[in-house]
Amino acid sequence: MTQIDEPKETQPQDPSHYAESSARENLVEHVFLGELLRGLWRRNVRDLEVLRPEVDSGGYDLALEFKGLTRHVQLKSSFAGARRSDVTASVKLLDRPSACILWIFFDPDTLLLGPFLWFGGAAGEKIPPLGDKIARHTRPNAKLEKADRPTHRVIPKSRFAKLETIDAVIQKLIGV
Repeated sequence: MTQIDEPKETQPQDPSHYAESSARENLVEHVFLGELLRGLWRRNVRDLEVLRPEVDSGGYDLALEFKGLTRHVQLKSSFAGARRSDVTASVKLLDRPSACILWIFFDPDTLLLGPFLWFGGAAGEKIPPLGDKIARHTRPNAKLEKADRPTHRVIPKSRFAKLETIDAVIQKLIGV
């Protein structure tokens, strides 16, 4: 059976995007935080706190605290042109006040960010329901079956709002 390659515009040329995906995710997170803080600096906002969980069990990657509001943020990332049509998220986000999911698209060559996809409520509101579709593990078990992840849901791209700029992200996150 022959394998059909995806068109070049839908996959990064550099194989390190796959081989070193954890490092790339950390880099995208750091670039995002830099862009976020720079955008806030331009607005004369200097009192945002960025908090990170020590253990990855709460369903979020960052907590942003600003004027009594805490946003628990789950970050997702994909390279521009990726065919991914959904993401998964922990149901624990439903228990967090003002939780949201931010799906960051980036240029695979320059790592410039944007656009962004937003799933969440207004500042101070709970995240909308995640849906009923239960996520599955990406890797099969010893029986070559992909087990259910009962505490994770699949959220289709169509449920996200598109935000073009970091300024639009800031507005959604903290209303500034």
